Amino acid sequence: MAADVLVPQMGESVLEGTILEWKVKVGDKVKLNQPLVELMTDKVNVEIPAEVEGVVTEILVKEGDVVPVGAVVARIDDGSGPAKTPAKPDVKPAAKASSKAVTPTASKAPSAPVIATATIDRARMSPKVKVLIREYGLDLSAIVPTGKGGRVTVDDVMRAVEERSAQTGFAPGPIPSPAFPSAAAASTPTIDAEPAAPKVTVVVPKFQPLPEVQRETRMPVEGIRKLISEHMVRSVQTSPHVTTFEDVDLTELVAYRKANKDEFRSTYGAGLTYMPFIIKAVCLGLKEFPRLNASMTESEIILKNYYHIGIAVAREEGLIVPVVKDADKKTIVELAVEINELGEKARTNRLIPDDVSGGTFSVTNAGMFGATASTPIINQPQVAILGVHAITKRPWVVDGEITVRDISTFGLSFDHRLIDGHVAVQFLHRVHEYLADLNRLLMQLR
Repeated sequence: MAADVLVPQMGESVLEGTILEWKVKVGDKVKLNQPLVELMTDKVNVEIPAEVEGVVTEILVKEGDVVPVGAVVARIDDGSGPAKTPAKPDVKPAAKASSKAVTPTASKAPSAPVIATATIDRARMSPKVKVLIREYGLDLSAIVPTGKGGRVTVDDVMRAVEERSAQTGFAPGPIPSPAFPSAAAASTPTIDAEPAAPKVTVVVPKFQPLPEVQRETRMPVEGIRKLISEHMVRSVQTSPHVTTFEDVDLTELVAYRKANKDEFRSTYGAGLTYMPFIIKAVCLGLKEFPRLNASMTESEIILKNYYHIGIAVAREEGLIVPVVKDADKKTIVELAVEINELGEKARTNRLIPDDVSGGTFSVTNAGMFGATASTPIINQPQVAILGVHAITKRPWVVDGEITVRDISTFGLSFDHRLIDGHVAVQFLHRVHEYLADLNRLLMQLR
């Protein structure tokens, strides 16, 4: 009898995925829990395992197809009876890049193409390597694998990209480098004197225009970038976004972290960041203003009585939001260790669907990249997201005196269908009050 291989449910906001790679072919014998296919979503890559032992009799979709949750993508004959009549799933075919060759117009003749010295095994590529190959539109025959056992490394991919670019060649015109005059050569002009001739005449260079083949780099919108793009557009179309800002005094928190971070790392093996404290303050604020910890349909408001806080993590493949479950019940130490573990799993592509599902509110930290303000987009189906930004030294009034304090600007984007402006402003100010008064915050923790 044929057993269906289904696309699994991967979180309430994940409706579909892209077939990234088949690890088996028709006729292969498979064992229980053997990986069959790798599936990519806007949250995480997952492998669909075999739920029975048997022989693969049908593969109903191809690599690059977009398939909805619950779709049948393959069938396995477990030998127990007649096979089912195949039914094609509802799939969206992958967009194909043009295969038409472009003739370089540069004067330099292209070098000979690089030919791979070993057969490339796609099944042994890391997800990062696969994404890079797809994004740059590389031909596998142009990649020379240098990794252990013939694996393709990230360096191999980037080397192939550089060699492809070098084939067209480009030599810019010379740039004049006039010497600057010394201070001793300068003279003080009189009031009525004619403007003095410049000591050095600067010739503005003109550069040879780039050859047409090098003027633009085009690549298809696909993979994780396509899914993130669709998710962001859907979020803005669903929710009327409004963002409110507040400058937050983090002086006490900065001093506390500085005094304790070294001992914390040596004791618990994790870095002490500001995020555990921010999450605690957020949970306290959400309990006071519950509409920010909710989701919404056309007919229902769904208030969440649990606090699963998503933390946006930047990766080369694209942004992902792991979720700290029951964050309100965890200590600062527990939060710090879990945040460290989730961040490492995200950067090494080891997250599982449960790690990125079930969030009720999200926090994104653009400050780690130097941003001083931003308007984050809500992570559907949530109704609010907090943007945290760089901490800088600023003049601040304390007890009527101007002093220098450690200040950050927080931006709260919220769904105006459910959350009124005065509620959002009060919530953000309450978070500020907890973070500005560390004793008050720590007294609330178990």
